[in-house]
Amino acid sequence: MDIEIPGLSSIEAASIVKAAYPDINVILLTLREDSTSATQLPTMEAALSTDRISPVTLSEFISQVYETAMQNNMMAVNKVLAFFNKRNEQLQQQHDTYGLSPREKEILRCLVSGDTYKQISEHCHISVGTVRSHIMNIYRKLDVNSRSNAIVKAMKEHLI
Repeated sequence: MDIEIPGLSSIEAASIVKAAYPDINVILLTLREDSTSATQLPTMEAALSTDRISPVTLSEFISQVYETAMQNNMMAVNKVLAFFNKRNEQLQQQHDTYGLSPREKEILRCLVSGDTYKQISEHCHISVGTVRSHIMNIYRKLDVNSRSNAIVKAMKEHLI
């Protein structure tokens, strides 16, 4: 859009367009060399000032603005992903406060699923005696004394 809009500043017009269509990027251009509006614009990510702009140069400029917008979008996406990855790591560290081994977590998942000791032994390819030993360690680490208490704590604490 042109910087010089009668009755409305270019910033106001761009804000209206962005509010209505958030995915649109607005490029402000002017054909007037004496325009003072250009100096009143907030920080611009890309700028081009020449006496005469050829269609090729304008096309390259628009491509540059698009690429800059895409890079900024990717930076924002990466920041959001980093935030959630960090949050996920924090949750994992909280869940590891009980010191459950991967095998104990697997057996706890089986308990939560309602598997019997025999089903757990078949699923994990270990003896029923080893399942009992793991379950006793799970009870000790979770500070519980029954299957139902272990299941409740596992669900409440998001251990699995």
